[in-house]
Amino acid sequence: MNYPNDLQVESSPYSTLRERDWEVLNSLFDRDDGDEIEAEIKSKLVWLGPEPCWEDNPFEFLREFL
Repeated sequence: MNYPNDLQVESSPYSTLRERDWEVLNSLFDRDDGDEIEAEIKSKLVWLGPEPCWEDNPFEFLREFL
């Protein structure tokens, strides 16, 4: 496809939220089970190990065996 070089598209980078948007956002964050959701997220995050630091030598523990 050939598109014209002088194609001009203008849109506002910011748009205002409508009243219904505010209602939906409020309903998402205004929940009674927020503490339960937080506890579940924390319990899942425990299983994720931290990423190793690039400065650390991952084979340092083998030094005494070599």
